[in-house]
Amino acid sequence: MQQEKDTRNTEAVNLEGVPETLLWPLWNRAAEQKRKDRLIDDPMSADLVERIDYDFKGSFGKPSAGHAVRARVIDDELKLWLEKNPDGTAVSLGEGLDTQFWRVDNGTLHWISVDVAESIEVRKQLLPVEERMENISSSALDELWLQNIPQGSKAFIIMAGVLMYFTEDEVRELLYRIADYFRDSLVMFDVIPVWFSRKSIRGMKVTRTYTAPVMPWGLNYEDYEWFNEIHPRCRLKRKMTFSDPFPDRMRPYSRLSKFTWIANRLAPGIVLLSID
Repeated sequence: MQQEKDTRNTEAVNLEGVPETLLWPLWNRAAEQKRKDRLIDDPMSADLVERIDYDFKGSFGKPSAGHAVRARVIDDELKLWLEKNPDGTAVSLGEGLDTQFWRVDNGTLHWISVDVAESIEVRKQLLPVEERMENISSSALDELWLQNIPQGSKAFIIMAGVLMYFTEDEVRELLYRIADYFRDSLVMFDVIPVWFSRKSIRGMKVTRTYTAPVMPWGLNYEDYEWFNEIHPRCRLKRKMTFSDPFPDRMRPYSRLSKFTWIANRLAPGIVLLSID
């Protein structure tokens, strides 16, 4: 019998809609900490799940590896970038309750977390205050967050679990604005396929009690060259399906992804863009 969480010392988090989804990857990263073959070391996530008064399993069901794969791949790329830019700035848009700063911190990294007001309030409520971390209450689509960063800056920009909640025009505009504003930078994010977007529009029940928010934008893996058309200085540097980095953790998807035509049309992906 599963032991129920003692809620006497937990903290309430009142979120709904897209902001509530910040609890979904947190749940999966926390579950990863119980595995001997865990993809990331993230004890903070496990602590947060214990502290938050929320029915994680009831909402999101059995934990899966996808969010841990995404976190590990972006962590690894960011760590490589920090080796060449030890005093660099990372900008995480729509960060939610990700604890990436503490997973990759080299002691000199400057971190800017951008999210809507209710999500930033949750970060302030639950996460430690760090001298090199700045929180900005702003939608990624607003220009407010850019006003806090000098134009022409070099940065590593992260958008994990963000772009699917925008329309195609909004995604194009956001990526164009980033490419136009920053220089010599990297941008990393994940992409859902078109079929998954359509499923969410019809009403995607994750569990009996939780329906995922609508995800208006998806792009098939075979169409990722689209990113090269966004801005003259924006280039697709690297792409992978979620099954590529750790196939043993993504079965049966890794077996299906061996068929190119299936991966091209059905697989979610992770993208790294370079900005000249």
